Amino acid sequence: METHEMICATETSSEALFVCAEDACGRRVVVGKTRPRLVVIERGDFTSRHVGTTSNALSMDAVEAA
Repeated sequence: METHEMICATETSSEALFVCAEDACGRRVVVGKTRPRLVVIERGDFTSRHVGTTSNALSMDAVEAA
């Protein structure tokens, strides 16, 4: 499985916007900081694994859904 790096584009005290660094992908997600949640804005390459972190040590790693 291919891995794409997500970059924190902007953040507030309650959430962070991550965008995929791969130009051809386009994945964008919002990660909750005060309340755990993940909102997908743009699906991007759904077959790739996406990981990333903020400067405040908020990290996004292997997310699994059942």
